[in-house]
Order: sequence, then structure tokens, then C-alpha cells
Amino acid sequence: MADASPQRWLALTGISILSFVVFIDFTIVNTILPGIQRELHASVDDLQWVMNAFILMMTVFMVTMGRLGDIYGRRLVFYAGVIVFALASFLAGTSGSPEFLIGCRFLQGIAGAVVVTLGAALTTHHFPEEEQGRALAIFMSITGFGLAIGPLLGGMFVSLLSWRWAFYVNVPVVIIGFLISLRTVEETPRQKDEKVDWIGLILLTPGMSALVTFIMKGNNWGWDATATILCGVAAVVFLVAFVLVERRVSSPIVDFNLLKHRHYLAVCVMALTLGGFIVLGNFLAPLYLQTVRNEEPYIAGMMLLPISALVVIVPPLIGGLADRIGPMRFIVAGQVFLALAAFVQIFFDPASPVLFVLFGFGLFGFGWGLQQATSAMAATSALPKAAAGLAIGMLYTVWNFGSSVSLAVGGLIFEELDKRSLTNSIAQENITLSAKDQELVRSVLSDPSQAQKILGELTPGLEDKLLPIFRDSFMDGYGGAMWYLLATCALGAILVPLIAGKSRPAADSA
Repeated sequence: MADASPQRWLALTGISILSFVVFIDFTIVNTILPGIQRELHASVDDLQWVMNAFILMMTVFMVTMGRLGDIYGRRLVFYAGVIVFALASFLAGTSGSPEFLIGCRFLQGIAGAVVVTLGAALTTHHFPEEEQGRALAIFMSITGFGLAIGPLLGGMFVSLLSWRWAFYVNVPVVIIGFLISLRTVEETPRQKDEKVDWIGLILLTPGMSALVTFIMKGNNWGWDATATILCGVAAVVFLVAFVLVERRVSSPIVDFNLLKHRHYLAVCVMALTLGGFIVLGNFLAPLYLQTVRNEEPYIAGMMLLPISALVVIVPPLIGGLADRIGPMRFIVAGQVFLALAAFVQIFFDPASPVLFVLFGFGLFGFGWGLQQATSAMAATSALPKAAAGLAIGMLYTVWNFGSSVSLAVGGLIFEELDKRSLTNSIAQENITLSAKDQELVRSVLSDPSQAQKILGELTPGLEDKLLPIFRDSFMDGYGGAMWYLLATCALGAILVPLIAGKSRPAADSA
């Protein structure tokens, strides 16, 4: 049992603030993507990499950074991660090209893996066993608020200042967090028997990168293109080798033995689908609001508030109830509400009533809130207490893996259906395009947020014909992506209770 730190609540505040900025970066980028496109002339592929570079590095490095914290001291490594994250954020704000911004996002992801993993571990270190659940719930609630408030902040920055402030703002928040935590956060004992799985890291990094590149670029390159095939083969080779290695090393990045615990496996299934919905849903929703509905960025941010508000409100309301009846029922309910959210959003169109749009986003926020509140509790209660840190680290890794793959697959579905629908509609309307007009239409497909501007450069008379077609085509792609999320969440709602069974988690952790 951990001893109570005399300044534990101040320590929790400082740790939560420093972790808060990383969680904001999961979602704040979504509403600034149009600003990035306009200023840096970024393509849709560039935008996907702006998001996926961050998530990919979080996926690859999370457990490894947890190991480094065990070996060298969690506070030391945590502070190093926060400093690198703040520096990478500042550099991202100065970006003059999509490539430089993507590089900064890779660096942010590596540093973010440190902060997220060790933030949770440091939280439990400062509290006795009987207070750890409450402290962890507060930590998850604050960081969850960061996830939820990101789109609103992004919209405000784009409208009032610049998309660059979505990155600059991390620096003063980090300074505030440091001022609170420097004298209150205690160092953890170094565990010299722990080892870093460097071989696993060397295999996982190119394996995941090749997999995401294969999914994202295969449609553009051609599925039979040499580059696509090489990426696919590399993904299989590296990831199969990774699995084989992880089963043999003493301190694996992914401990597959944890998946033998049925409740933990069920929570991981939830994490795959929730992570996918959060990232893909938050990627497409701002584009729908700003590109199709032509809302101002700050209005788009306000329309996303039902998501933000419910992710913040729901966890404290159900925390005590989850303690009494167990978290698994809330996890299953969250899956159902996410499936309903996807189903409702399938029927979005350019003129959908505002209340209908808010209802769809509200279902998303409620399902997310139910699972945000109970995922860490379910993961840790499913295993022996000594494995709590590893359980959370691996849960986040699975979550990020689902996010990265879902963004790639869902983005591919959206792009293909959008392109096919636009091409077919132009043919059906017998619209003749000059070579210049054809190039402009291709530009719209690669940069949907610029539709109004690009279509305005068409031959006079074509804009009025093509703009409604473009909006309908966009919604065809959006609907396809929502069908994908509906399928994954509905499958999760079925699999989670089947895998967990009827036994209590304590039975697995005995």
C-alpha cells in the first residue's frame, strides 16, 4: 500500500495539468485543419498524417516510455517528456510547410507517450490504496476534459487568432503545471530489474508506419503498385516478427498474457472501437460543419459542445455507481450509444436541423463519457494490483492502435465514396469540364475545406451546378465512414459482454 503524500492533491493537480495539454492535442487539431490547409496548402493525405503521426507515435512508444520511467524514475522521465512536448508544440506553431508540421507531430507523439503513461502512474504513486481509485478518476476526468474541449478551443483560435495558437497555447499551460508540480510531485524508486524492449520497439515502429501508409496511400498509389505492395509486405513481416518477439522477452511492449484475463480482453475490445470513434468522428465532424454547412470555426466549435460537455459531466455522475455494480455494464452501454451516434450521423445532410446534428453529437459524447469514466477502473480491476500500471499503459496502446487504424480505414472509405459519388454525379448531369475545370475538381477532392474558393475559380456558371453536387458527394463519404463506425461499435457491443462473461473482475485477478 502506498503511503499518503502530504501534498498529494497539489501533486495530482500539477500532474493533471501537465497531462491535460497532451490530451487536448488529440482533438484540438481537428477544428484547425481547414486553417492548416489554407495556409500551408496541405492535402487531405497531409492532414491525415498531421493527426496520425501523433497517434502513431503514441501507439508505438507508450509502454516503452513507461519502462523508462520505471528504470530512471517516473518524475524525471515525465518532466523530460513534458519539456520535449512543449518544445515540439512551439515548433509546430512556427511551421512553414506540411512536412515540418508532420515532423513536429511525430515528436509530440513520442513526448506525449511519456506524459500520458507516467501521468497515470505518478498519480497512483502519491495516494494510499484506498484513495487511488478516486485520484485516478479525477485524473481521467481532467484529461478527458482536455479531449472534449479541444475542438472548441481549436475553433476559437482559428476564428480569433490563428491555427498556430492551438500549439502555442501548450507552452504557458506547461509552465503553470510545472509551477504547481515541481515541489509537490515525488520521485519514484528506480527499478533496476526492469528492461526496455528495444527489439520490440525497432519492429513495432516500422510495422505500424507501414500498415498505416498501406491503408492511407494504397488507393492513391494503386493497390497493385510496387510501393503499396512493399508497404503491405513490410507491415506483415515487421508486425508478425513483433508478435513473436513479444512472446519471448521479459519486459514486452505488449504483454499478450494480459489478454488471458477475460475482463481485460473485453476492455481492450472497447478501447479499439472507442479510440477509433473518437479520432475519426472528431476528424470528420468539423469538416462537415465548416465545409458542408459553411459554419464559422467558432460556431463549429460550439456545435461540438455536446460532445465536450457530456464527456466532462458523465464520469463524476456514474463513478460511485460503477464502484457498486461494476464498470462493465457502463462499457457495454457506451458501445451501444456510440453505435447509435454513428447511426444518427449517417442521416446527416447539408441542411440537417441544428437540433438533429446536436443530438447525434450528444449521443457520441454520452457513449464516450460512459467509457471514459469506467475504462481505467475496468482495466485495473481485471488484473492483480501489481499489474495496474502495465494494464493502463497497454490499454492506452490498444486505444491508440484503434485510433490510428480507424482514421486510416475510415479516411479511405470517406475519400473513395466522396470521389466516386462526385464523378458519377458529374457524368449523370452531363456536365462538361475543360482541362482546367477538371484540375480544379481534383483539387476539391484533395482539399474539401477549400471547396467554396476552388469552385469559385471554375468556368462561369459551373459553380452553381457543382457546389450542391460536391456537398452531396461529401455526405456520401461521411455516411460511409459512419457506417464503418456503426459496424465496429455494434460488433464491440456484442463482443464485450460475450468475452467478459458473467464472472466479476475480481475472479480474474485473484
